[in-house]
Amino acid sequence: MAEETIQSADKPEHEKATKLEVIITVLLGLTTILGAFAAYCSALWGGEMQTSYTQSVTITNHGNTIYLEALSDLNSFEVNDMKDDIIYSQWKDNTEKGDVEDAAYFFTKLSPGLQKDLADDPKDVSEYDKEQAAALDSIMARMDESDHMNDSAKILLNKGNAANKYGDDFTLCTVLFTVVLFFLGLASLKTHSAMQRTYVILGVVILVLSLVRMVTIPFPF
Repeated sequence: MAEETIQSADKPEHEKATKLEVIITVLLGLTTILGAFAAYCSALWGGEMQTSYTQSVTITNHGNTIYLEALSDLNSFEVNDMKDDIIYSQWKDNTEKGDVEDAAYFFTKLSPGLQKDLADDPKDVSEYDKEQAAALDSIMARMDESDHMNDSAKILLNKGNAANKYGDDFTLCTVLFTVVLFFLGLASLKTHSAMQRTYVILGVVILVLSLVRMVTIPFPF
């Protein structure tokens, strides 16, 4: 009779231990899944970051190439335009003075477009002016294109920075889930029940905080 009483008193404690072990097992499985999911999201954001950075660098390089070429053409345009203005003044002065030889010399130094315009009508250079305006518009259009490309590159860079941050946040969650696994692993050992409960409580607290943190991070899909 006394033996049955002792067994009866021990049974509830045994059942409590069994329930705790079940809880630990469930939490271990859930934490493992969440940790794997966080690591997967971190990897996806890492890929997004690399893609954005690569596209940003490519577009930036292309935009800079276009800008440098346009800037070189603009410098040449301004130098040639200034040169034409000076030589045209010399040609005009010598033509008005009747100095045919010097006028012919300066005429040969003019740009082909201005020569053609003056040959058709010495008093009308409107076609040459149109050609110059069109050339300048083309150069400025390429500079504008370069600016648009740099703006696009900045957007991609910001996108890459955001992806990098989100990936780091998911990595942090992965680390926290690993810490949870550590405490639950300690709780699964055959130690004093009070220590087991302490480890479980610590693990659950960190698990909840990690889960709340994870759901606030944008997912990469």
